[in-house]
Amino acid sequence: MYTLDFDAVIIGGGMTGLAMAGQLGGLGLKTAIVEKQIPEPYHPTQNFDLRVSALSPQSFKMLEKIGAWEHIENMRFCPYRQMRVWEMRGFGDVTFEAASIGEPCLGYIVENRIIQLALRESIVKMEEVDILSPATCLAFDRNGSGISVTLQDQRVLNCRLLIGADGANSEVRDSFGITIQMDTYNQSCLVASVITDHPQQEITWQRFTSSGPQAFLPLPGHHASLVWYDQREIIDSLIKLDLPKLGEKFQDNFPGELGLVKVHSRGSFDLFKQHAKNYVQSRLALIGDAAHTINPLAGQGVNLGFQDTQCLSQTISKALQQGTDWSSYRVLLEYQRNRRWVNELMLRAVDGFYYGFSNDIAPLKWVRNAILTGAKNPYINRSVMRYAMGL
Repeated sequence: MYTLDFDAVIIGGGMTGLAMAGQLGGLGLKTAIVEKQIPEPYHPTQNFDLRVSALSPQSFKMLEKIGAWEHIENMRFCPYRQMRVWEMRGFGDVTFEAASIGEPCLGYIVENRIIQLALRESIVKMEEVDILSPATCLAFDRNGSGISVTLQDQRVLNCRLLIGADGANSEVRDSFGITIQMDTYNQSCLVASVITDHPQQEITWQRFTSSGPQAFLPLPGHHASLVWYDQREIIDSLIKLDLPKLGEKFQDNFPGELGLVKVHSRGSFDLFKQHAKNYVQSRLALIGDAAHTINPLAGQGVNLGFQDTQCLSQTISKALQQGTDWSSYRVLLEYQRNRRWVNELMLRAVDGFYYGFSNDIAPLKWVRNAILTGAKNPYINRSVMRYAMGL
C-alpha cells in the first residue's frame, strides 16, 4: 500500500473537476484529480461530439485565466452573437444581440470533450496538480485531520479537503450520506450532430412547442447540434430511426430556418433535476452536478458548475489570506451559503420556463407570449442579456 499526501483531492476529472484543480493549483495547494477515463485526443478531422456546452462570458474569463482557453482556440469552438426565442403559433418572438450591450458575443458553443482536453493541457503544466487517470476509488475514510481515499490499485491519498466533482451519480455524495431532492420529468431529450446546407450563422435559437422546446446550436462551418424535447415514447421512436429518416423528421418538425440537414450521429437521455440538501461537511465539498443537476433547457449546467469552482476557490483563498483553517466546516459553509440559494433559484427559474411553455393552456400561452414580447423592450432586453452572461 502506497500513501500520498495532498492538500486537496478532487474526485472526477471532467470539466468542473479540472477547472477546480486549475484554480486550487493557482493558490499553491497540492492537488490530485482522480478520474476513471482519459478523454480521446483531439484531431481536426474528427466528427463533432454529441455533448456540447454553451459557455458564458464569465466561464470564458475563468478558462482564460487558468490558461485553458488558448488550447480551445487551437482546437475548435463557435461564438454566437445572437439568440432568438419564440413560440410556435404564438406572437412572442424576441432576439438578443450582443452588439446592443457592446459585447463581442453572447457566448461560445464548445464540445465538452474539447473543454476537458483544454483544461487538462493547462493543468498538466502545474507542478501543484497531479492527474491520476485512469483510476478508480474503492473507499473513503475520515481521519483525525482530513479524509483518505483508497484507490483500486491500493494507493491511498490523504487530504485535508475532499471535493466531489463526480457527476449526478456522485460516489462521494452517497458515501458520506448527503441526501438529494430529486424530480423527474415525463420527457426525454434527443440530441443530434448534423451537417447543414446553410453555413454557420452565429446564432442560437430555441422554439417552444406544446410538446417541448426545439433548439439549434451552431458549430463551426456547416455543423450544428440540434436538440428536441418530447414525450419519452416519441423520443424512443425517433432514436430508432435510421439517420436519413431522422433527418426528414427534423425537417418536417423544426422551423424552416433550419434548411436541409444530414444527421451524423444522435443520442437521447431522460430529463431530471436534483439538488443536494447540503454541499459541505467537515473537510468535504460538492461542486457541479454532484451538488445540483439542472434541466438542460437553458444550457446553464456547466456554467453553474464553473461558478461553484470560482466561489469555492475564492472562499479558500480568503481563508488562506486570513491564516484560518481553509478546509474547516466553518469556512466551507460560507461556500454553501453563497452558492446553494443561487443554484436553487436557477433550478426553479428553469422549471418555471419548462412548465410554463410546454403546454397549450390558453391563459398561460397568452402570458408567456406577452413576456417574450415584453423582452423586446431595449432596457429589459439588455438587462436579461447582462444577467444571463454574468455581467
